[in-house]
Amino acid sequence: MSGTSSTTTGYPRKRARTRRQLLEAGSSVLAERGPDGATVGAIAAAAGVTPATFYNHFSSLNELVESVVAELAVGVEIGRDTLAAVENDPAARVVIGTEQLLDLAVVDPIAANAFVNLLASVPGLRSRVRGIVIQAVTDGIDSGRFRQRSASVTADALLGAVVQWIRSALAGDPSQPRQEQLAIALQIVGLDDREIAPLIDAASSARTGVGA
Repeated sequence: MSGTSSTTTGYPRKRARTRRQLLEAGSSVLAERGPDGATVGAIAAAAGVTPATFYNHFSSLNELVESVVAELAVGVEIGRDTLAAVENDPAARVVIGTEQLLDLAVVDPIAANAFVNLLASVPGLRSRVRGIVIQAVTDGIDSGRFRQRSASVTADALLGAVVQWIRSALAGDPSQPRQEQLAIALQIVGLDDREIAPLIDAASSARTGVGA
């Protein structure tokens, strides 16, 4: 009985590990080639498995791409506890969201590269990320925190700046110190200059739990 139990509990773990290997390999191949250049064979080879094993976990290349996109999208969303710590302040959300994306280039360059490439080529990812940014900008405008302007244009300007900073970091050439980047992000959305420095400190502390 103990041998049977070990086998039945070991199989799901092995399957989960293989799926994780395929997702990580998929991120790597997608980061390098984009969705149009990726193939099942290339992803399977990068994961160290056969194409048949790939199809045991994903019914198609598109399904894997969708899974990678879903993970990347979730990774850029802000946790409820963090939002509560900053009282869902739209300006703090801009700082925290920007930091999360910039951190991605440091802690997981492959995922960051995939994010940048897929953001430009997968409408679903761009729509989801853009929607998060637009909502923060809209909330800031409606609450009087940000200057009155087009929320969509402002969101696109912010997202464009952050993507460029990620590209620079991945190339080993960060354009500005982190604090300057966060200040620029808040200038883009139209926060009063006098509020920028203390807001950055408060939002960063809430994100790391220092101010909790």
